[in-house]
Amino acid sequence: MVNFYVRNADGAIEVLLEDNVQIGLQSRVQRGGFEARRIEFKMGDKQFSYDLPQNLYVKRTFKDAEAIRQWEERGRRPIMDGKLYLDPIPDQLPTLEKPWIAGRFIREHGRFMEVQIGEEVFQIGTQGHDGQHRIMGLLSQKDIKPFVQQAFVHGKMEGDVFHASEVCLRMLEDSEAQDDPNLGRYLFIGDSISGNYDKALRTALMGKLNIYHPPTNCGPVRKGVENIVQWLGAYDQPGLGWDVISFNFGQWDSANTNARYQDDLEKVIIELKKTKAKLIFVTTTPIPLGYPEPGELGPGNRASGRVQKTMERFINPWALEVMNRHPEIEICDQHALITNQKFYATWLAKAGFHKKGERNPYGDLHIGGLLGQPVGRQLARKVLDVLGRNNESLGSHGLSERELDPERQRPATENLDVEDFLDLLTNDQRLRNY
Repeated sequence: MVNFYVRNADGAIEVLLEDNVQIGLQSRVQRGGFEARRIEFKMGDKQFSYDLPQNLYVKRTFKDAEAIRQWEERGRRPIMDGKLYLDPIPDQLPTLEKPWIAGRFIREHGRFMEVQIGEEVFQIGTQGHDGQHRIMGLLSQKDIKPFVQQAFVHGKMEGDVFHASEVCLRMLEDSEAQDDPNLGRYLFIGDSISGNYDKALRTALMGKLNIYHPPTNCGPVRKGVENIVQWLGAYDQPGLGWDVISFNFGQWDSANTNARYQDDLEKVIIELKKTKAKLIFVTTTPIPLGYPEPGELGPGNRASGRVQKTMERFINPWALEVMNRHPEIEICDQHALITNQKFYATWLAKAGFHKKGERNPYGDLHIGGLLGQPVGRQLARKVLDVLGRNNESLGSHGLSERELDPERQRPATENLDVEDFLDLLTNDQRLRNY
């Protein structure tokens, strides 16, 4: 195979595969999959399945001698960041000359692998980026598809070329196969809240845009800084550009400092602007009253954490200060819609924090089910508007009578006013008010 390129914050870097390169798969594996020696998962419309050999091996490399010493002083406790290998690896306890631990996989133990090294058994976690396992040797060089997959390469730089001893591929949907070439491309970036309104957003824009979300919970803005180049992909390649991008970072930044949060937002915006896409910032949804009382700023103007009014008092105002420096970025104010529409009143008043082992029937700060419908359609309306498609109607909400039946509602949406709710979903003016 000829050399290929990976993209990160430093730009495009040429990668040379060494003769003995290991090609691996990075994926979520259901518990018990390794003991059954079979991996199965679905990505889009594609089904992937792999049989594993009976003997599997685990290896974890230590950063330096100090890391080895700390591990030994802690009584050789479980460690993370290992990799699973199909090819045999000799037993190895870490030394200065060979700073890695390696042995044969025995069984799964929660998040860890039990690994036998000589007569001893150690626990090593093989979960990496986003909690996905790295399984080296499962794929071959022909499986590498530049500009489509996410690739994690390991090796060393020699001049301007990176010499890779290992390449781990994260399977993504083949955008060229999934895209309708007659439609524009839309990327929405956000944490688990964006997953809550994902279905409503996609339904409202069905047949209007090709819609994508990074294959991860986008988490705090620091994660955005570290991953935004990968999330944007090869947008300068034909057919892979973005027409519109919406983004939010907030819930995970509830205890961030003003300076760090704003500085990182600016770094993300720099990369977003390079795409030439229309940009939309989505304000962070409120924290319900079931969470602790509001707190004050901490050292370094640190926000008060996941308590009432943190988003209203700190995170959203800080974000909007940044957006005011970039007037071309449109605002979709999900916080305002939720706090001003009576449909959310019960959830706002009663959802919230619950002790370990206890479940609040009104939910937590997430807006699942019907709660995700209005904000999903609000964002969909904003997307079409920024593209100049103001006169184009949103797709049907697709909700059934059963889903709207007031007698079948969960506590958070009890006493549903169906007529008003449907008007909120379909009335463009109400959706545009925020």
